Amino acid sequence: MAATKKTNRLDLPGQVEACLSRHLTPRARLRVALSGGIDSVVLLTVLAEIAPRFPFELSALHVHHGLNPKADEWVEHCSVLCRKLSVPLEIVHIKVPRKSAEGLEAAARKARYAALTKPGVEVLALAHHLDDQAETVLFQFLRGGEPRALAAMPEARMLGGIKLLRPLLGVTKSVLVAHARQHHLKWVEDGSNLDTSLSRNALRQDILPVLEKHFPDYRERLAGVARRMSEVAQLLGSLAGQDKQAHALDALNCAELKAMPETRARNLLAHFLREQGVTLPRPAQMREILRQLLEARGRLSLPLPDGRKLLRIKGKARLE
Repeated sequence: MAATKKTNRLDLPGQVEACLSRHLTPRARLRVALSGGIDSVVLLTVLAEIAPRFPFELSALHVHHGLNPKADEWVEHCSVLCRKLSVPLEIVHIKVPRKSAEGLEAAARKARYAALTKPGVEVLALAHHLDDQAETVLFQFLRGGEPRALAAMPEARMLGGIKLLRPLLGVTKSVLVAHARQHHLKWVEDGSNLDTSLSRNALRQDILPVLEKHFPDYRERLAGVARRMSEVAQLLGSLAGQDKQAHALDALNCAELKAMPETRARNLLAHFLREQGVTLPRPAQMREILRQLLEARGRLSLPLPDGRKLLRIKGKARLE
């Protein structure tokens, strides 16, 4: 039985096809975010193998952000791979603001997603796997994240009219490595992933290996936390949606907000800011913003993390 289970774990085409069956309509335009690293290389090659028996229009997109001195080599690697697989490849060059208030890493991620979610594609396939999911849950926990943040990455979700799909989310990194070696795949290594001055790299390189010694199944446990937090986030969203009905679409009534229990008012405020596309402040900041908003007697202007401001004018809270 053990040998059979291992074989099933390595049946990546079967697992990926099952994911596509859940979320993809026939003949959909499917684009792979191809970095050239092992995860996206495995995903693209598996999708190219599946394509003849699960008809979809497959293409790849590589984002060149110029932050790594080997960026041009990565472009060439992706080009060679896509020619070999007969998969159309688009290269997009972007500029990342180096002095962003969000930090260089977050700014690069934001710019990359903007490039990947360009019009002309229905589904964007991302190569996040189970190790990434566990890492994200723990990272968000250490940042004091709310349930929505602890829910981490869903297998599928909509973003700006495009479906984001993660067919490898239930697969461990070790399985991807085994598959890549078995099929003699080639990939590039991003040396910046070893820079432990970056918090996520420190978590990946220094902390998770120690955690695994004591909790070998930590990936599955943290993925379970993500699923439960997703349910909690959905319930909180439904509650906020009901509470929002007593307010205008573009503003919150401070008197109504003050009459609510603090946790419920804070949940509604977070829901309102999210609807307006605002990056949420940390929990302690959210409590302070709510306190000032409700205690103010006159006009008030509160700065938010992404540079926008929350105003209180004539008893109404709205964004500037």
